[in-house]
Amino acid sequence: MKKILSEPFFHFLLLGAFIFAIYFLLNPDEDNSGNKIHITQNDLDRFEKIFEKQWQRKTTKQEMEGLIRTHLKEEILYREALALGLEKDDTIVRRRLAQKMEFLITDVTVPSEVSDEVLMTYYKKNSERYTRASRLSFRHIYFNPDQRGQRLYDEANATLKTLQSTNAEINVPDQYGDRYMLSQSYTQSSTDEIARELGRDFTDKLVEVKTGSWQGPIQSGYGLHLVYIEQREAASVYPFNDVRERVKSDYLFELRNKRNDEVLEKLKERYEIVIDGKHSEKS
Repeated sequence: MKKILSEPFFHFLLLGAFIFAIYFLLNPDEDNSGNKIHITQNDLDRFEKIFEKQWQRKTTKQEMEGLIRTHLKEEILYREALALGLEKDDTIVRRRLAQKMEFLITDVTVPSEVSDEVLMTYYKKNSERYTRASRLSFRHIYFNPDQRGQRLYDEANATLKTLQSTNAEINVPDQYGDRYMLSQSYTQSSTDEIARELGRDFTDKLVEVKTGSWQGPIQSGYGLHLVYIEQREAASVYPFNDVRERVKSDYLFELRNKRNDEVLEKLKERYEIVIDGKHSEKS
């Protein structure tokens, strides 16, 4: 019994029954033949609010009469369209109704607030989503393959040998290497930012290079590079408080999809599904 009471589908059916009960209590004498159109005071207030929001003023008597005529026209045509079954083969209408049903399921089964305890568990379980990328501060010397041809690797390695033998630091003269159209120095740049400019393969090799001396050569899509890493900040998980709202959004998104799937599976049990070319199935 406890399991049934905790089922989202049970909550969904319970809410539906509650809504119908309230509706009939508030509208005991309403004609259910489908031929009566009742414009309530709530409808009139809603027309007024929509008009005020759009035009920043109240309606005149003539404008309200126009809004009522528009509503009556829409309601009559809507009912006649339903009577003719025009909605059955309309993909947009079907999709919109299905979407509204999903929203209703979400409202019933997904909480608006989540405790920090639940969010912390989700945060720890999915820590890779909330990881700050490694950051590097470095300078590189570029060797252009179009200019150097077959001498490319030999000249890059010769330059590296010179830099290492002289214990050259990061600020070497511009005479080394070739002109590079992008930046030659990067400060606290994330590996994602570096990869966008120099490529993922280059960046993956760069993070393995030791700091404090000239190293290389490393190949990118542009050519060869000698690199001097001045500082490296390892990847780390953002503190929970810094990403709490993001964690909550991710958690609720997954929960919403899970609950929708659960209710849909329950609803499918009410139908016999037949797919041409395949056997019938009772879902």
